[in-house]
Parts: sequence; structure tokens; C-alpha cells
Amino acid sequence: MSNGNDGSDFIKGVIFGGLVGGVIALLYAPKSGKEMRDEIKQRSLELMDEAESGLEFAQKRAEEILADATQQIDELRKEAEKAAGDIKGDALKKYEKSKKSLDNEKSRVKDALEAGMAAYKEEKQSKKKKS
Repeated sequence: MSNGNDGSDFIKGVIFGGLVGGVIALLYAPKSGKEMRDEIKQRSLELMDEAESGLEFAQKRAEEILADATQQIDELRKEAEKAAGDIKGDALKKYEKSKKSLDNEKSRVKDALEAGMAAYKEEKQSKKKKS
């Protein structure tokens, strides 16, 4: 065990190790209560700022989306009104055309009935004359 030193290397090692350990302990030691509270306060303020920024962005985006949706709804409503007007116009045209066609057919049937009645009366009278 004796290698020519009288234990001074061991004492030097203990002192050096103690100094290194102390420096490391100081570097990694937790902060004081006031420092920790200040850091928490600062971080919470930063988080609040970030949250407010995010909220403002979300509100602006929601307003943009709402404006776009409103514009699209207005365009769709106008298109639907135009289509409904076109359909109504077409329906009215078809109704008028059908009404005319029905009136024409009604006149033809009436004329045919009158002609048939007249022919029947003539035939009946001619039979009366023959009898």
C-alpha cells in the first residue's frame, strides 16, 4: 500500500472531489422560492400572450370563414331564385300551351258533337219523311 506518499494524494483527492462536487451542486441546485415564483410568473405571462394571439387568430379566421360562407349562401340563394324563376316561367308557358291545346280540342269535340247531332237530326227527319 505504500507507494511512496504519505496519504497526501488521498487528501488532495478528497479536497478536489469536494470542490468539484460543490461547484456541480451549485450549478444544479434548485432556484430560490422568489426566483421560482418570478420564473413561473414570467412563463405564465408568455403563455397568456400566446393564448391571446391564438385566440385573435382563431377569431379572425372564424370571421373570414363566416364571411365566405355568407357570400356563398347569397350566391346559392340567387342561383336558386333564378332557377325557380326559370322553372316557373317554363311551367307557365307549358300551362298556357296546354290550356290552348285543351281549348282547341274542346272546340273540335264540340264541333264534332254538333255535327253529329245535326246529322242525327237529319237522319231522323229523313226517316220520318220516308215513313
